[in-house]
Amino acid sequence: MTTQNLFRPANLIQFALKVRQIAEDSWWVYRYEIGRSGKLHPKSRVVFFGQSQDEANSWIARQKEEATIYVLSDN
Repeated sequence: MTTQNLFRPANLIQFALKVRQIAEDSWWVYRYEIGRSGKLHPKSRVVFFGQSQDEANSWIARQKEEATIYVLSDN
């Protein structure tokens, strides 16, 4: 078990991703920054364009291999 201290801060969530269908063959992945208060910033930016939802989800899966990624749902 590890303990939290000032010299070893928590690994905080820095951003979340959301997949949106823009057109029949256009799927975009948006990145939302998360502030220090833990709230999503209202503005996002597109970090990936794909031609299918599977392509967008595959891109996210590759990113998950490199870092901790959180995906937002529409719910």
